[in-house]
Amino acid sequence: MRGLLAAQEVFDKASVTPDQAAMARFVVEGWDIRGFAGKVPEEELAICTVWDEADQAAVQACCAGWPADKVPRSAELELVREPQRFRFTSEEERSEWLFQTADAGILEEMCEEGYFNDGRPEDEVAFLLDDWDFERLTEGQRKLYDERIYPLMRIWFFERERFEGEYARRREEWPRDLPHDNRQLSLFAA
Repeated sequence: MRGLLAAQEVFDKASVTPDQAAMARFVVEGWDIRGFAGKVPEEELAICTVWDEADQAAVQACCAGWPADKVPRSAELELVREPQRFRFTSEEERSEWLFQTADAGILEEMCEEGYFNDGRPEDEVAFLLDDWDFERLTEGQRKLYDERIYPLMRIWFFERERFEGEYARRREEWPRDLPHDNRQLSLFAA
C-alpha cells in the first residue's frame, strides 16, 4: 500500500491522473516507434515521465532499507479497469485512511522492532496476526487486540515520539495475565 500511496503522491504533485500519465507514455512511445515522424506530441512529452517517476516512488517506498541487489527495477504499476483516485476532505481524514490501510504493516513493524515479545497474552495475539487473519482469533484475543494492541498502533502511527513512554506505561499498568503455575508450590512443602 505504501507504494501505491507514494505513486499517487507523484501523480498529485504533477496534477496528472494515472490515466493521463499512462496515455502520455503510450503516445510518446508510439511517436518514438514511428521514428519521431509527424507532429511532436508536446502535451504528452511534458508529462510522459510522470508514470516512470510514480513507478520509482513506489519502488522506493516499498523497498526502503533493502539491499540494493534485492530492489526491483520497477514496481510494475498497472492501470485498473476503473481507476480510483484517492480524495480526502481533510488532512485528518487522509491520515486516518492511511492508518486504516497500513495497520497490518504497522503491527508487523512494531513486532520486528521488538515490541510485544514478553510472552503476554496480547503478545501472542500480535504474532497470531502475522498474516492479518482475524478469523483465527478467539473472542478474548480479539478483545486483547482492541484494548491493548490497537491503541498502541495508533500511537505508533500518529504520535511516534510518544510511543516508547506510552508503551512502557501501558505495559506496566496491564496485568501480565499469565497462567498460574502450581509446580513451584511443592518445592517448599514441609
